[in-house]
Amino acid sequence: MKGLIGVLVGIIIGGALTFFLLQEVVMPKENNQKIHSSELPKPKDNIKGDIKQLFNIDTTVVSKMFLYKTITGYGTLQHPENDLKDITFKISGYVEKLYADFTGKYIKKGDPLLSVYSPQLVSAQEEFLRAFEYYKNMKNSSDPVLKKSAEDLYEAAYKRLKYWDITDSQIEKLKKTGKIQKSITLYSPYDGWVMEKFVYLGSEVKEGKPVMRIAKHKNLWLITDIYEDDIRFVKKGQKVEFYFVSYPEKRFEGVVDYVYPMMDKEKRTLKVRIVVNNEKREFFPGMYGEVSIKIPIGESIVLPETAVLNTGKRQIVFVQKEKGVFDPVFVKTGIYSDGYYQILKGVHPGMIVANSALFLLDADAQLKGKYSKGKKMKMMHHHH
Repeated sequence: MKGLIGVLVGIIIGGALTFFLLQEVVMPKENNQKIHSSELPKPKDNIKGDIKQLFNIDTTVVSKMFLYKTITGYGTLQHPENDLKDITFKISGYVEKLYADFTGKYIKKGDPLLSVYSPQLVSAQEEFLRAFEYYKNMKNSSDPVLKKSAEDLYEAAYKRLKYWDITDSQIEKLKKTGKIQKSITLYSPYDGWVMEKFVYLGSEVKEGKPVMRIAKHKNLWLITDIYEDDIRFVKKGQKVEFYFVSYPEKRFEGVVDYVYPMMDKEKRTLKVRIVVNNEKREFFPGMYGEVSIKIPIGESIVLPETAVLNTGKRQIVFVQKEKGVFDPVFVKTGIYSDGYYQILKGVHPGMIVANSALFLLDADAQLKGKYSKGKKMKMMHHHH
């Protein structure tokens, strides 16, 4: 069986070599003159066991280069959790008017949100008016105990209305007119968009329950997934570049604001948060974005990916022993960056390695027993 495999590999290599040789014969030179097979370089027959250059093989020199690792992630814009604000009513009642009447409406601080009819409010105003009348009557009293009691009663009734978010101007109006309001209007304490609305016209409002949810959108969070093998490179404070499908021609800059401590077991990813400034209101929650993190690795020995044969279990390069003669050498690779492999072990700067026809060189090496157990293939060490 092994003999049959050897014959088949030999046929494949022979066919490939014949193809390359024929190409050399028929391809014209720059001056349009044809060359003959007699002019082709002859392989050295006296070198046994080495891989011979029977066709053109590009070479490259092992060198050093400053490497950057670029990590790419994808994610969506989300509301910051600290930006979402629920607006609650501190009094029970029923919605009479709804000013913020649809989700997505922009509200400014101080704008009316809704008016609520409340029996509790009616009784609270009645108590306040009675306390106010008593306070006015006792204001000039010669009895300090009665005077202090009237002041305390008035102050308590005033605070109760304030607790229910009735404004000072509304209370002053009540004092002047004496007219009891059957409903109370709730005004927005924030600027922002109505993200959720929990009540409708005629709905019952319960004390302490939220009626609306508002978000400013001044800043948004871009939450992106980073794959497991890239996690070690990502740190808080790193600069990032990102863009959105909505603005493909623009690139935006930011920083890693937070690295989440939990992994997604199914995706094998970790979430990373980038704060996106949205003062111009050009971004919206739900927008899809791509994040690029460029991390400096430092100066390293490198080879182009075309010079490394990666079989999955091992990485091999073919080092030129002399012109036209290559030997396979195991190497240990590090990170991959923009078409280059970081070489951690196996070769040194200045060595010349093959940069093409690696599969043919590999097949020839197998045919000649370069990978056999009897011949120990070690990582080469460069002697100066």
